[in-house]
Amino acid sequence: MADDFSSVFEPPLDQLPDIDDLVRATMEWHFSPLTGSPYWVERAKGFSFDPRTDVQCLADLRLFADVPVDWSQIPAHQLVPRGSAPGVRYGIYESGGATGAPKRIVDATSRRRNVQWQSLLLDEQGFPSGEGNWLHIGPTGPHVMAKNITTLSELRGMLCYFVDLDPRWVRRCVGEGRQSEFRRYVDHILDQVKDVLRTQDIRGISTTPRILESIGAREDVFGLLRESVRGIIWGGTSMDGETLRLIDEELFPQAKLAGAYGNTMMGVAPQRTPVPGDKAPCVFRPFYPYTVVELVDPAQPDRITADDEEGRVVITVLTRDYFTPPTLERDVATRRASADAFPGIELSGVRPYESASTSVVEGVY
Repeated sequence: MADDFSSVFEPPLDQLPDIDDLVRATMEWHFSPLTGSPYWVERAKGFSFDPRTDVQCLADLRLFADVPVDWSQIPAHQLVPRGSAPGVRYGIYESGGATGAPKRIVDATSRRRNVQWQSLLLDEQGFPSGEGNWLHIGPTGPHVMAKNITTLSELRGMLCYFVDLDPRWVRRCVGEGRQSEFRRYVDHILDQVKDVLRTQDIRGISTTPRILESIGAREDVFGLLRESVRGIIWGGTSMDGETLRLIDEELFPQAKLAGAYGNTMMGVAPQRTPVPGDKAPCVFRPFYPYTVVELVDPAQPDRITADDEEGRVVITVLTRDYFTPPTLERDVATRRASADAFPGIELSGVRPYESASTSVVEGVY
């Protein structure tokens, strides 16, 4: 049974499945008592609709509008599909807790495919591979980023070093106004980065804009990194156009700079290759159709925004490993018309959504 949907869930990366075929396969896989996860099979008993018969296309996912999901409370083992092939191992991954208790997902292979696709886009942009080593300065531990970067460095033929960053502790320090403790923690991170750079041949790094700015302010670390780095992936926190220009043109002009938007729930939306006429210096491309992103009017969530209009992010995840119904996210972004006939929407200018009742502490991640 586990192979029945392979042509939809795991086709070659250059052969995207039809979105409605993927929706139907996801409903059948996750809600069938034979293959579905215990969580979704049990939840479906209380629905006013049958996902396997009533959800036949992307638009039908609106039926889940009245199905709240608290990903921080679900026992993770209840999310593992019963139809998974023998021997397939799942990992449990948590969000950074920017908006409350950490959310949890399970993943076996879907994130690897997402990262394989990201690596193809990096190839298009001339990102380095096969020479030197990689350094990740960011969350490891329960966060899926460690798995993603391990996979990415492996695909690009580079050994990977890690300097761990605890985003929850950083947010706590910032949120409580403990700026001196926050600065000491960042210096602690950079001291470890310096130790790696002094002894290892680091050509590629992945980290956050705040850490890149902090590196630029510490000459003992900046001098080592500027000399060696040839590729930088940034993500995790928002970055305005002027900061992006500063990092790209003044701090690290010899390195290829590529953004990556995403989170534990949605996966990675890497920066696509710039094209003439782009209205933003960095445009993100979600892993469509497995991750479907829409932007809606924050004041009228039923209204989808037009091209070049800002809206709040809504994500849907359709994979064999887990299913996320349309979910309003913490971010706002600007919708961009897709380049080169890409079927999904693209995004730029991602930043946290702030309202009278919603506040996000970014910290350094």
